[in-house]
Amino acid sequence: MNFKKFSIKGFKKKNLIFVIVLGVVVVLAVGGVRALTKNKKVDTKQEIKNVRIKKITLGSISDNVEYEGTLKPAKEVAVLPKTGGKVISVNVNVGDKVTEGQVLYTLDKEESEANLESQQAALASAEADLEKTSDSSQAQQISQAEQTYGKAQVEFNNVEDNYNKMQKLYGTGAISKKDLDDTKKQYDNASIDLKSAKDNLDIIENKIGPQSTRSAAARVSQSEAGVSTAQIQLNNSTITSPISGIVSEKDVEVGKMTSSQSGSVTVIDSSTLTAEITVPDNMIGKIKVGQSVPISINALDNKVVNGIIDTISPAANSKDKCYTIKAKIDNANGDLKAGMFVKVSLQSDTKDNVLSVPNQAIKTENGVNYVYLVENSKIKKVAINTGISNDKFTEVSGNISQTADIITEGQSILADGEKVNVIK
Repeated sequence: MNFKKFSIKGFKKKNLIFVIVLGVVVVLAVGGVRALTKNKKVDTKQEIKNVRIKKITLGSISDNVEYEGTLKPAKEVAVLPKTGGKVISVNVNVGDKVTEGQVLYTLDKEESEANLESQQAALASAEADLEKTSDSSQAQQISQAEQTYGKAQVEFNNVEDNYNKMQKLYGTGAISKKDLDDTKKQYDNASIDLKSAKDNLDIIENKIGPQSTRSAAARVSQSEAGVSTAQIQLNNSTITSPISGIVSEKDVEVGKMTSSQSGSVTVIDSSTLTAEITVPDNMIGKIKVGQSVPISINALDNKVVNGIIDTISPAANSKDKCYTIKAKIDNANGDLKAGMFVKVSLQSDTKDNVLSVPNQAIKTENGVNYVYLVENSKIKKVAINTGISNDKFTEVSGNISQTADIITEGQSILADGEKVNVIK
């Protein structure tokens, strides 16, 4: 009994000591945590952030609007044969560079060559006939007939004058009726001789048959035309490129039959490309031919290239009443490809003597735009109104002046009234 009593009392004593020690440990731990927390808060309050500032800009700002379009080659020609035929050779493939006049493909020439030979033979025959009708005897006959006709004309003129005089004399009674009748007879004979000489000359000059000079000459001209046509048909069997460029499409193969509607090879000149867009009527007065415009290329990570407005449509289209604008782009290095998607930036509005800030300087909270200023080394959060903007700057107005220093980055970690350190 005494042993048990002693053990229990001993146990209670030890337990009490343990509780006291544990309590001291807890108190020290809590005190330490509070001390650390307090020190941390003090350190936080003492931290001063570094910021970079920029003066607000006073000047001009333009509001740019982007219009979507696609690139088209400056020249694009679908080359078709002028005559049908069987393709016997193809000299190009898609992607090949070609020069003006280079042979793209050829058609079977056998029939065209035979036709040319036939026309050449006909021309030789016509020239031989013309030579026969142009010999000295034929020329002599025509010369003699012309001389006879000329003499008959002179004789007729003389007799006619004499007859007219005799009629006047007879009217005055100066000559007898017989004298007038004799003169009339001479006049009639001279008229018959003149007509006979003219008819003879016409017969010689217009003689029908292989001996006719005019007929033979006409046959030569006709045969020459036939040879020329046959030569053109033969030449058309060779299809050449009308421009220098790159083959973009090919619809011909060896052995395939072609016609004037099928069998094309498309050649594009992409050394210069055209960005084609449509704009509303309120933009027409703000652009002009020759104006430089920035154009971003979607396929090249929005790379911006320079374009020059080349044409402005004089009339709106019937679809959406917009105007077609074409801007030329130099593509000498070949980086750009026809069909690429582009955005053409045009100035919609311009204002002068306005305040503007970099776009990243503006933060929007609950629909209100703010900028962060630095005044006396402290942050001042100011609500502002915005106007026109572009890809870099935005017009601002309100409780803000030209002399203000604005923060352009890191505003999200700053608080109104917070002390900061301005660095350069």
